Amino acid sequence: MTTPAAIYPLKINFEIPFSKDIRLPRFVYLFILTGEKIHLIDTGVADGLHQIKTFLEKKGKKLSEVQDILLTHAHPDHIGAAKLIQQKSGCKIIAGKEDLNWIEDTELQYEQRPVPGFHHLVAGSVKVDLPVKEGDIVKPEEHTTIRVLSTPGHSAGSVSFFLEEQKALFSGDAILLPGEIPIFDDIQAYFRSLDKIKTIQPKVIYSAWDEPRFQNEIPGLLEQSKNYVSQIRNTVQKVAEKNNSVQSMDFCRAVLTKMGLNEKIANPLLLRTFSSCLK
Repeated sequence: MTTPAAIYPLKINFEIPFSKDIRLPRFVYLFILTGEKIHLIDTGVADGLHQIKTFLEKKGKKLSEVQDILLTHAHPDHIGAAKLIQQKSGCKIIAGKEDLNWIEDTELQYEQRPVPGFHHLVAGSVKVDLPVKEGDIVKPEEHTTIRVLSTPGHSAGSVSFFLEEQKALFSGDAILLPGEIPIFDDIQAYFRSLDKIKTIQPKVIYSAWDEPRFQNEIPGLLEQSKNYVSQIRNTVQKVAEKNNSVQSMDFCRAVLTKMGLNEKIANPLLLRTFSSCLK
């Protein structure tokens, strides 16, 4: 009997410098799969490389043994260390076709989506060896089958990876937790992605924003996420009724205040999220 790949979540802490006064503590989970080979799902930020290296060494492995990296999407906290890991291992990069441009040209991503501290979070561009789309099957080793699901909303090119043998879903940022800072581009796509995740009935969800969630927790988790996104939309629409300009930072700050979040974190990414609630 073949032993399924072991899955190890690794939490990477980092900060986003919104201003001189505000440095927002954040974290992201990446996932290390070890079978006959080593595979990563996302890489965290560039500064997380040492943590990955140390973790592998504790398991008797080396960074140079990484065979491939599967990226859920192009954002800095997911691709940040990919270039550094590939330089050490020569590994293959696998990612959704829709996010190709931003992964292979991180300067283009910065121009189009200027995240605070971007160049500290991301080591640089990396070529995608295998672009994937909805329904594609990736077999990183003989008894490991990964099905690609398109789960946009958080970003246009977001994908999730479903490990068939274990019915484990690696969902990236497709599930927004209540109280978290909302970042999404398309609210209707977000809802559709949550419905798709519910339909495939995973036994466990490994999210970038959360601890692993198991079968009995998943329906409630997805409903909470849907309710939170609906709450954000309703709040945005109410604030918009009393604001002349819904494309201003004043509007962004007003929404954050109404949501009970720090208005000092207002930035173009959040304004983009709130704008999507008005389409």
